[in-house]
Amino acid sequence: MTLRKLQIHLYDRLQFLKISELELSEEEALACHQLYEEQVLPGLGQSINYKLSLPKYQFLHYLIENHPLLVHGTQHTDIQIFQPHRQALFTGRIVNATFASSDAIWSMYFALINRAIYRGSLRNACFTIRSNKGIRRYYYFSINEEVAKASPWSAGMIYILPKQSFRQGGIRDEWISENPVSPLAKLHITPDDFPFIYEVRTHRESDPVIKTIFQALFKKNK
Repeated sequence: MTLRKLQIHLYDRLQFLKISELELSEEEALACHQLYEEQVLPGLGQSINYKLSLPKYQFLHYLIENHPLLVHGTQHTDIQIFQPHRQALFTGRIVNATFASSDAIWSMYFALINRAIYRGSLRNACFTIRSNKGIRRYYYFSINEEVAKASPWSAGMIYILPKQSFRQGGIRDEWISENPVSPLAKLHITPDDFPFIYEVRTHRESDPVIKTIFQALFKKNK
């Protein structure tokens, strides 16, 4: 068994949320390419008029996997330019940078959290493994137990960014740029666009992070 196959076998046995490799029909791929050429490639920063039958995360993964693009999820709907600012990498190291991701679902999680009512930590992780078929994606998402009772989700925005000035951050799908970045386009999303909206776990703020991760990986969600 190769190292890659061993990784996939291990991740599949753990209780990660999972998305299989992107598989589009010729017709679906053509529709994605046309939407890219018409509304992303011009680079005007405008909202995409989305009419595809595909889930939005699949269109975004098509963009990421086939073009030099990254995504950024936020509640802010009218960002003209992303400015670097002080924040922490996934590993905890502080940098002054603009953040982006090469995973649409991870970005959706951040875009849909209603910051007006949310209090507490956001505990999450995204891991990807390249297989013979494409990219297999694994996730862990958790929100504060008390705030979860108020359903802290609301509509958000995914910004599509050029990849050229970015380099990898703390983990594979985290990217940072020390330069200002102008979005090429943006895509409005709602909680219904998030495929794991009913599978996000909860945690107490008093619980150690390692405990909540252990529970997520080794215990089935109720």
